[in-house]
Amino acid sequence: MFVCYLFLQAFSINFFGEFGDKSQLATIGLAADENPFGVVLGGVVAQLVCTTAAVIGGKSLASQISERIVALSGGMLFIIFGIQSFLTSVDA
Repeated sequence: MFVCYLFLQAFSINFFGEFGDKSQLATIGLAADENPFGVVLGGVVAQLVCTTAAVIGGKSLASQISERIVALSGGMLFIIFGIQSFLTSVDA
């Protein structure tokens, strides 16, 4: 049961996080001109490599830095990028 829940959680995070992003739109454009099988294969392998790197990197990072520090750092970065984005859109 735990593996099924973990699978659904990881699937949902990746599916909804990637749905409609720039890489998906680029893949749609590539599939319009190229062999769909090659596009699917390339996309799956690329996602596999990226996810594997994220899991390995996250696992090793978790052994060295607390989850609280990672969450606070991520939150602060989002706030900084949000302020910067707001300020540049106001100037435009």
